[in-house]
Amino acid sequence: MSQAQAHDTPESGTLPGRYEWVPEPDGPMSVPTDIEWNRFSDIIRSFSADPGVSYGRQDNIGTSDAVDHNRGTEDPSCDIGYDLQRFPVDTDNNPIDPSAYGILRDEYNQLLGSLLLLERTEVPGGNDDAGIRVYSVVRGAEVESVEPTLDPSSEDPILMELGLQPRKVRSVAIHQPSAGTTLEIVSDDADDTMDVTIENEDAGTTETIAVDGTTAVTTTESFDDIDAIWLDEEPTGNITVTDGNGTTFCELAGGLTYSEDDQPVDGDRGVPALGQGSHADPIDSTFEHFLGDRIERPVGTPVRPRLNSGSWSVENDLGTESLQTTRAPSVDVSDRTVTVDADVVGPTVSHDSMMQSLQKDQNDIEHELSGGIVRFNNTVIESPGSREREASGQATAAISETFAASGDPAIELEAN
Repeated sequence: MSQAQAHDTPESGTLPGRYEWVPEPDGPMSVPTDIEWNRFSDIIRSFSADPGVSYGRQDNIGTSDAVDHNRGTEDPSCDIGYDLQRFPVDTDNNPIDPSAYGILRDEYNQLLGSLLLLERTEVPGGNDDAGIRVYSVVRGAEVESVEPTLDPSSEDPILMELGLQPRKVRSVAIHQPSAGTTLEIVSDDADDTMDVTIENEDAGTTETIAVDGTTAVTTTESFDDIDAIWLDEEPTGNITVTDGNGTTFCELAGGLTYSEDDQPVDGDRGVPALGQGSHADPIDSTFEHFLGDRIERPVGTPVRPRLNSGSWSVENDLGTESLQTTRAPSVDVSDRTVTVDADVVGPTVSHDSMMQSLQKDQNDIEHELSGGIVRFNNTVIESPGSREREASGQATAAISETFAASGDPAIELEAN
Protein backbone atom coordinates (compact mmCIF):
# COMPACT_ATOMS: atom_id res chain seq x y z
CA MET A 1 0.00 0.00 0.00
CA SER A 2 1.30 3.44 -0.92
CA GLN A 3 1.53 6.29 1.59
CA ALA A 4 -1.14 8.11 -0.43
CA GLN A 5 -3.55 5.18 -0.11
CA ALA A 6 -2.95 5.00 3.64
CA HIS A 7 -4.22 8.56 3.94
CA ASP A 8 -7.32 8.17 1.73
CA THR A 9 -10.59 9.20 3.38
CA PRO A 10 -11.90 6.23 5.41
CA GLU A 11 -15.50 5.15 5.77
CA SER A 12 -17.19 7.02 8.62
CA GLY A 13 -20.47 8.38 9.87
CA THR A 14 -19.50 11.91 8.83
CA LEU A 15 -19.67 11.14 5.13
CA PRO A 16 -22.85 12.18 3.26
CA GLY A 17 -25.54 9.50 3.40
CA ARG A 18 -29.12 8.64 2.56
CA TYR A 19 -31.31 6.24 4.56
CA GLU A 20 -34.67 5.14 3.18
CA TRP A 21 -37.22 2.36 3.47
CA VAL A 22 -40.33 1.09 1.72
CA PRO A 23 -42.71 -1.87 2.31
CA GLU A 24 -42.21 -4.79 -0.06
CA PRO A 25 -45.52 -4.87 -1.95
CA ASP A 26 -45.90 -8.51 -2.96
CA GLY A 27 -44.26 -10.37 -0.12
CA PRO A 28 -40.67 -10.72 1.07
CA MET A 29 -37.93 -9.85 -1.46
CA SER A 30 -40.37 -8.23 -3.90
CA VAL A 31 -39.29 -4.82 -5.19
CA PRO A 32 -41.79 -2.01 -5.85
CA THR A 33 -42.17 -0.46 -9.28
CA ASP A 34 -41.82 3.33 -9.20
CA ILE A 35 -40.58 3.32 -5.61
CA GLU A 36 -41.90 6.00 -3.27
CA TRP A 37 -39.16 5.95 -0.65
CA ASN A 38 -39.74 6.94 2.99
CA ARG A 39 -37.36 8.48 5.49
CA PHE A 40 -36.79 6.95 8.90
CA SER A 41 -36.22 10.41 10.32
CA ASP A 42 -34.40 13.61 9.49
CA ILE A 43 -31.78 12.51 12.06
CA ILE A 44 -30.11 9.08 11.84
CA ARG A 45 -28.00 8.12 14.85
CA SER A 46 -26.71 4.68 13.91
CA PHE A 47 -26.87 2.10 11.14
CA SER A 48 -25.35 -1.34 10.71
CA ALA A 49 -25.78 -4.08 8.12
CA ASP A 50 -24.12 -7.48 7.89
CA PRO A 51 -24.60 -10.09 5.13
CA GLY A 52 -24.17 -12.85 7.72
CA VAL A 53 -21.72 -15.02 5.79
CA SER A 54 -21.27 -18.49 7.27
CA TYR A 55 -18.45 -20.89 6.47
CA GLY A 56 -18.03 -24.55 7.34
CA ARG A 57 -14.65 -26.23 7.59
CA GLN A 58 -14.10 -29.11 5.18
CA ASP A 59 -11.81 -31.83 6.53
CA ASN A 60 -10.19 -34.92 5.04
CA ILE A 61 -8.65 -38.00 6.60
CA GLY A 62 -4.89 -37.78 6.47
CA THR A 63 -4.46 -34.05 7.08
CA SER A 64 -4.68 -31.85 10.16
CA ASP A 65 -5.48 -28.69 8.22
CA ALA A 66 -8.74 -27.69 6.65
CA VAL A 67 -9.00 -28.73 3.02
CA ASP A 68 -11.36 -25.83 2.31
CA HIS A 69 -14.04 -23.64 3.81
CA ASN A 70 -17.47 -23.79 2.16
CA ARG A 71 -20.32 -21.32 2.37
CA GLY A 72 -23.62 -22.11 4.04
CA THR A 73 -26.91 -20.32 4.65
CA GLU A 74 -26.46 -16.62 5.29
CA ASP A 75 -27.65 -15.05 8.53
CA PRO A 76 -27.95 -11.36 7.66
CA SER A 77 -28.74 -8.62 10.16
CA CYS A 78 -29.51 -4.92 10.15
CA ASP A 79 -30.02 -2.33 12.90
CA ILE A 80 -30.90 1.34 12.75
CA GLY A 81 -31.31 4.05 15.37
CA TYR A 82 -33.00 7.37 14.67
CA ASP A 83 -34.61 10.31 16.46
CA LEU A 84 -38.33 9.58 16.58
CA GLN A 85 -40.20 12.14 14.51
CA ARG A 86 -43.49 10.47 13.58
CA PHE A 87 -45.91 8.45 15.66
CA PRO A 88 -45.82 4.87 14.25
CA VAL A 89 -49.30 5.07 12.65
CA ASP A 90 -51.68 7.69 11.30
CA THR A 91 -55.22 8.28 12.54
CA ASP A 92 -56.48 5.38 10.37
CA ASN A 93 -53.89 3.07 12.00
CA ASN A 94 -51.85 2.85 8.79
CA PRO A 95 -48.08 2.54 9.33
CA ILE A 96 -46.08 5.71 8.64
CA ASP A 97 -42.98 4.83 10.66
CA PRO A 98 -41.15 1.51 10.16
CA SER A 99 -41.51 0.70 13.87
CA ALA A 100 -45.19 -0.07 13.19
CA TYR A 101 -44.10 -3.10 11.16
CA GLY A 102 -42.63 -4.56 14.34
CA ILE A 103 -45.36 -3.46 16.74
CA LEU A 104 -48.56 -4.47 14.95
CA ARG A 105 -49.88 -7.83 13.72
CA ASP A 106 -52.59 -8.61 11.17
CA GLU A 107 -55.72 -10.74 11.65
CA TYR A 108 -53.61 -13.89 11.19
CA ASN A 109 -51.13 -12.79 13.89
CA GLN A 110 -48.48 -12.17 11.25
CA LEU A 111 -46.31 -9.08 10.93
CA LEU A 112 -47.76 -6.48 8.58
CA GLY A 113 -45.04 -7.01 5.99
CA SER A 114 -41.36 -6.97 5.16
CA LEU A 115 -39.26 -3.95 4.30
CA LEU A 116 -36.73 -2.95 1.67
CA LEU A 117 -34.02 -0.65 3.05
CA LEU A 118 -31.48 1.31 1.04
CA GLU A 119 -28.50 3.10 2.57
CA ARG A 120 -26.08 5.18 0.49
CA THR A 121 -22.74 6.59 1.58
CA GLU A 122 -20.71 8.90 -0.65
CA VAL A 123 -16.96 8.34 -0.57
CA PRO A 124 -14.28 10.44 -2.33
CA GLY A 125 -11.89 8.94 -4.89
CA GLY A 126 -13.05 6.15 -7.15
CA ASN A 127 -11.95 4.69 -10.47
CA ASP A 128 -12.65 7.96 -12.30
CA ASP A 129 -11.73 10.27 -9.38
CA ALA A 130 -15.33 11.48 -9.13
CA GLY A 131 -16.37 9.66 -5.96
CA ILE A 132 -17.98 6.34 -5.08
CA ARG A 133 -21.52 5.68 -3.96
CA VAL A 134 -21.56 2.66 -1.64
CA TYR A 135 -24.98 1.10 -1.01
CA SER A 136 -26.39 -1.30 1.54
CA VAL A 137 -29.30 -3.10 -0.11
CA VAL A 138 -31.36 -4.81 2.61
CA ARG A 139 -34.18 -7.00 1.31
CA GLY A 140 -36.89 -9.07 2.93
CA ALA A 141 -36.36 -7.40 6.31
CA GLU A 142 -38.77 -8.23 9.13
CA VAL A 143 -38.74 -5.90 12.15
CA GLU A 144 -37.61 -8.16 14.97
CA SER A 145 -37.39 -5.60 17.77
CA VAL A 146 -38.61 -2.09 18.51
CA GLU A 147 -37.09 -0.19 21.43
CA PRO A 148 -37.34 3.53 22.14
CA THR A 149 -35.11 4.96 24.88
CA LEU A 150 -36.95 7.25 27.32
CA ASP A 151 -34.58 9.55 29.21
CA PRO A 152 -35.88 12.83 30.65
CA SER A 153 -32.32 13.95 31.42
CA SER A 154 -31.34 13.83 27.75
CA GLU A 155 -31.48 16.91 25.57
CA ASP A 156 -31.97 14.63 22.56
CA PRO A 157 -35.28 13.39 21.18
CA ILE A 158 -36.46 9.85 21.86
CA LEU A 159 -34.04 7.40 20.26
CA MET A 160 -35.94 4.72 18.33
CA GLU A 161 -33.91 1.57 17.67
CA LEU A 162 -35.03 -1.16 15.30
CA GLY A 163 -33.49 -4.59 15.01
CA LEU A 164 -34.25 -6.23 11.68
CA GLN A 165 -33.97 -9.76 10.34
CA PRO A 166 -33.39 -9.47 6.59
CA ARG A 167 -33.33 -12.30 4.13
CA LYS A 168 -30.50 -10.76 2.15
CA VAL A 169 -27.98 -7.94 2.63
CA ARG A 170 -25.76 -6.90 -0.26
CA SER A 171 -23.21 -4.14 -0.75
CA VAL A 172 -22.98 -2.37 -4.11
CA ALA A 173 -20.26 0.14 -5.02
CA ILE A 174 -20.90 2.45 -7.98
CA HIS A 175 -17.94 4.58 -9.05
CA GLN A 176 -19.02 7.91 -10.47
CA PRO A 177 -18.05 9.24 -13.91
CA SER A 178 -16.06 12.46 -14.01
CA ALA A 179 -17.99 13.61 -17.08
CA GLY A 180 -21.05 12.54 -19.05
CA THR A 181 -20.49 9.17 -20.69
CA THR A 182 -22.37 6.32 -22.29
CA LEU A 183 -22.16 3.03 -20.41
CA GLU A 184 -21.14 -0.41 -21.65
CA ILE A 185 -22.65 -3.50 -20.00
CA VAL A 186 -21.41 -7.05 -20.44
CA SER A 187 -21.58 -10.44 -18.68
CA ASP A 188 -18.89 -13.07 -18.53
CA ASP A 189 -21.53 -15.77 -19.07
CA ALA A 190 -23.08 -16.24 -22.51
CA ASP A 191 -26.42 -17.36 -21.06
CA ASP A 192 -27.11 -14.03 -19.30
CA THR A 193 -29.95 -12.26 -21.09
CA MET A 194 -31.92 -9.82 -18.97
CA ASP A 195 -32.86 -6.17 -18.84
CA VAL A 196 -30.74 -3.73 -16.84
CA THR A 197 -32.07 -0.31 -15.85
CA ILE A 198 -29.57 2.47 -15.21
CA GLU A 199 -30.53 5.80 -13.64
CA ASN A 200 -28.79 8.95 -12.54
CA GLU A 201 -29.75 10.92 -9.40
CA ASP A 202 -33.56 11.19 -9.14
CA ALA A 203 -33.89 9.23 -12.44
CA GLY A 204 -33.68 12.37 -14.56
CA THR A 205 -31.68 10.30 -17.02
CA THR A 206 -32.66 6.65 -17.32
CA GLU A 207 -32.34 3.80 -19.79
CA THR A 208 -33.27 0.13 -19.83
CA ILE A 209 -31.04 -2.00 -22.04
CA ALA A 210 -30.93 -5.74 -22.68
CA VAL A 211 -27.81 -7.59 -21.55
CA ASP A 212 -26.64 -9.88 -24.36
CA GLY A 213 -24.36 -12.37 -22.64
CA THR A 214 -20.69 -11.83 -23.42
CA THR A 215 -21.47 -9.34 -26.19
CA ALA A 216 -21.09 -5.82 -24.81
CA VAL A 217 -24.05 -3.46 -25.21
CA THR A 218 -23.88 0.33 -24.89
CA THR A 219 -26.48 2.82 -23.68
CA THR A 220 -27.65 5.58 -25.97
CA GLU A 221 -28.02 7.92 -22.98
CA SER A 222 -25.03 9.72 -21.49
CA PHE A 223 -24.77 9.65 -17.68
CA ASP A 224 -23.18 12.40 -15.58
CA ASP A 225 -23.70 10.33 -12.45
CA ILE A 226 -25.09 6.87 -11.62
CA ASP A 227 -27.49 6.23 -8.77
CA ALA A 228 -29.14 2.92 -9.69
CA ILE A 229 -28.20 -0.19 -11.66
CA TRP A 230 -30.93 -2.84 -11.45
CA LEU A 231 -31.20 -6.19 -13.22
CA ASP A 232 -34.68 -7.60 -13.74
CA GLU A 233 -33.44 -11.06 -12.72
CA GLU A 234 -30.46 -12.64 -11.03
CA PRO A 235 -27.44 -13.07 -13.33
CA THR A 236 -25.51 -16.30 -13.72
CA GLY A 237 -22.25 -14.59 -14.62
CA ASN A 238 -20.62 -11.41 -13.36
CA ILE A 239 -22.03 -8.19 -14.83
CA THR A 240 -19.63 -5.30 -15.48
CA VAL A 241 -20.56 -1.68 -16.24
CA THR A 242 -17.80 0.46 -17.77
CA ASP A 243 -17.29 3.50 -19.98
CA GLY A 244 -16.10 1.16 -22.75
CA ASN A 245 -12.57 2.55 -22.43
CA GLY A 246 -11.21 0.73 -19.41
CA THR A 247 -12.90 2.55 -16.50
CA THR A 248 -15.12 0.25 -14.46
CA PHE A 249 -18.06 1.85 -12.70
CA CYS A 250 -19.73 -1.21 -11.17
CA GLU A 251 -19.43 -4.98 -10.90
CA LEU A 252 -22.31 -7.24 -9.89
CA ALA A 253 -21.49 -10.80 -8.87
CA GLY A 254 -23.33 -13.60 -10.65
CA GLY A 255 -24.80 -16.79 -9.26
CA LEU A 256 -21.73 -18.84 -10.19
CA THR A 257 -19.54 -16.55 -8.09
CA TYR A 258 -21.68 -17.40 -5.04
CA SER A 259 -21.76 -21.11 -5.85
CA GLU A 260 -19.44 -23.87 -4.64
CA ASP A 261 -20.04 -25.87 -7.85
CA ASP A 262 -21.35 -25.20 -11.37
CA GLN A 263 -24.93 -24.48 -10.29
CA PRO A 264 -25.60 -20.74 -9.82
CA VAL A 265 -26.86 -19.43 -6.47
CA ASP A 266 -28.19 -15.93 -5.75
CA GLY A 267 -26.71 -13.54 -8.29
CA ASP A 268 -26.73 -9.84 -7.35
CA ARG A 269 -29.28 -7.53 -8.96
CA GLY A 270 -27.78 -4.21 -7.85
CA VAL A 271 -29.50 -1.04 -6.60
CA PRO A 272 -33.29 -0.86 -7.22
CA ALA A 273 -34.38 1.68 -9.81
CA LEU A 274 -36.52 4.65 -8.84
CA GLY A 275 -38.63 4.65 -12.02
CA GLN A 276 -41.43 7.21 -11.78
CA GLY A 277 -41.16 7.22 -7.99
CA SER A 278 -39.28 9.61 -5.75
CA HIS A 279 -36.85 9.86 -2.89
CA ALA A 280 -38.27 11.09 0.38
CA ASP A 281 -38.30 14.79 1.18
CA PRO A 282 -37.28 15.84 4.69
CA ILE A 283 -40.04 15.10 7.20
CA ASP A 284 -39.49 18.59 8.63
CA SER A 285 -41.67 18.16 11.71
CA THR A 286 -41.14 18.29 15.47
CA PHE A 287 -39.19 15.45 17.07
CA GLU A 288 -40.69 13.45 19.92
CA HIS A 289 -39.09 14.23 23.30
CA PHE A 290 -39.71 12.19 26.45
CA LEU A 291 -39.78 15.19 28.78
CA GLY A 292 -43.42 16.07 29.35
CA ASP A 293 -44.83 12.74 28.12
CA ARG A 294 -47.58 11.12 30.16
CA ILE A 295 -46.84 7.62 31.49
CA GLU A 296 -49.48 6.18 33.79
CA ARG A 297 -50.32 2.86 35.46
CA PRO A 298 -53.21 2.49 35.97
CA VAL A 299 -54.47 5.16 33.60
CA GLY A 300 -54.88 8.38 35.58
CA THR A 301 -52.11 7.56 38.06
CA PRO A 302 -48.33 8.05 37.60
CA VAL A 303 -46.43 4.77 37.33
CA ARG A 304 -44.34 5.76 40.36
CA PRO A 305 -43.66 9.03 42.23
CA ARG A 306 -40.52 9.54 40.15
CA LEU A 307 -39.67 8.04 36.78
CA ASN A 308 -35.97 8.60 36.16
CA SER A 309 -35.72 6.81 32.83
CA GLY A 310 -37.15 3.89 30.97
CA SER A 311 -37.83 2.15 27.70
CA TRP A 312 -40.40 -0.12 26.19
CA SER A 313 -39.79 -2.89 23.72
CA VAL A 314 -41.58 -5.18 21.33
CA GLU A 315 -39.71 -8.39 20.54
CA ASN A 316 -40.91 -10.65 17.74
CA ASP A 317 -39.77 -14.25 17.90
CA LEU A 318 -38.51 -14.90 14.37
CA GLY A 319 -37.34 -18.31 13.23
CA THR A 320 -34.92 -18.76 10.35
CA GLU A 321 -34.40 -21.94 8.34
CA SER A 322 -32.11 -22.97 5.50
CA LEU A 323 -33.61 -23.37 2.04
CA GLN A 324 -32.51 -25.61 -0.80
CA THR A 325 -32.79 -22.99 -3.55
CA THR A 326 -30.97 -20.04 -1.99
CA ARG A 327 -28.50 -18.99 0.70
CA ALA A 328 -31.10 -16.50 1.94
CA PRO A 329 -32.92 -17.96 4.97
CA SER A 330 -36.65 -18.23 5.40
CA VAL A 331 -38.01 -15.95 8.13
CA ASP A 332 -41.13 -17.04 10.03
CA VAL A 333 -42.84 -15.22 12.87
CA SER A 334 -43.97 -16.65 16.19
CA ASP A 335 -44.63 -15.00 19.57
CA ARG A 336 -44.61 -11.30 20.40
CA THR A 337 -43.23 -10.12 23.76
CA VAL A 338 -44.14 -6.62 24.95
CA THR A 339 -42.39 -5.13 28.00
CA VAL A 340 -41.89 -1.77 29.68
CA ASP A 341 -38.76 -1.04 31.74
CA ALA A 342 -38.66 1.78 34.27
CA ASP A 343 -36.06 3.14 36.69
CA VAL A 344 -38.11 4.64 39.51
CA VAL A 345 -37.74 6.34 42.89
CA GLY A 346 -40.15 7.02 45.73
CA PRO A 347 -40.82 6.57 49.46
CA THR A 348 -42.11 2.98 49.15
CA VAL A 349 -41.28 1.97 45.59
CA SER A 350 -39.49 -1.25 46.53
CA HIS A 351 -42.40 -2.31 48.77
CA ASP A 352 -45.00 -1.42 46.15
CA SER A 353 -43.09 -3.21 43.41
CA MET A 354 -42.55 -6.37 45.44
CA MET A 355 -46.12 -6.62 46.71
CA GLN A 356 -47.77 -5.78 43.39
CA SER A 357 -45.63 -8.40 41.70
CA LEU A 358 -46.43 -11.06 44.32
CA GLN A 359 -50.14 -10.30 44.17
CA LYS A 360 -50.32 -10.15 40.36
CA ASP A 361 -51.46 -6.57 40.24
CA GLN A 362 -52.61 -6.15 36.64
CA ASN A 363 -53.16 -2.76 34.99
CA ASP A 364 -52.75 -1.00 31.66
CA ILE A 365 -49.87 1.38 31.05
CA GLU A 366 -50.32 4.36 28.73
CA HIS A 367 -47.44 6.29 27.21
CA GLU A 368 -48.75 9.44 25.58
CA LEU A 369 -46.43 11.14 23.11
CA SER A 370 -47.28 14.33 21.25
CA GLY A 371 -48.36 12.20 18.26
CA GLY A 372 -50.53 9.67 20.07
CA ILE A 373 -50.84 7.01 22.76
CA VAL A 374 -49.04 3.68 23.07
CA ARG A 375 -51.12 1.42 25.30
CA PHE A 376 -49.69 -1.64 27.04
CA ASN A 377 -52.55 -3.85 28.15
CA ASN A 378 -52.85 -5.93 31.32
CA THR A 379 -49.30 -5.37 32.53
CA VAL A 380 -47.88 -7.28 35.48
CA ILE A 381 -44.61 -6.60 37.25
CA GLU A 382 -42.56 -9.42 35.82
CA SER A 383 -39.35 -8.28 37.47
CA PRO A 384 -39.75 -6.19 40.64
CA GLY A 385 -36.89 -3.99 41.69
CA SER A 386 -34.59 -5.35 44.36
CA ARG A 387 -34.32 -3.43 47.65
CA GLU A 388 -30.77 -2.23 48.13
CA ARG A 389 -29.19 -0.11 50.86
CA GLU A 390 -25.71 1.46 50.75
CA ALA A 391 -23.75 2.91 53.66
CA SER A 392 -22.66 5.98 51.72
CA GLY A 393 -23.32 7.79 48.47
CA GLN A 394 -26.93 6.68 48.20
CA ALA A 395 -29.09 9.78 48.01
CA THR A 396 -31.87 7.77 46.39
CA ALA A 397 -32.38 4.01 46.22
CA ALA A 398 -33.72 3.68 42.68
CA ILE A 399 -35.15 0.38 41.51
CA SER A 400 -35.54 -1.07 38.01
CA GLU A 401 -38.86 -2.67 37.19
CA THR A 402 -40.00 -4.67 34.15
CA PHE A 403 -43.69 -4.73 33.27
CA ALA A 404 -44.96 -7.44 30.90
CA ALA A 405 -48.09 -6.88 28.81
CA SER A 406 -50.66 -9.44 27.69
CA GLY A 407 -54.01 -9.70 25.94
CA ASP A 408 -55.27 -9.65 22.40
CA PRO A 409 -53.58 -7.41 21.58
CA ALA A 410 -50.96 -6.75 24.23
CA ILE A 411 -50.07 -3.38 22.66
CA GLU A 412 -52.17 -0.80 20.85
CA LEU A 413 -51.39 2.42 18.98
CA GLU A 414 -53.78 5.38 18.94
CA ALA A 415 -52.69 8.38 16.86
CA ASN A 416 -53.92 11.87 17.61
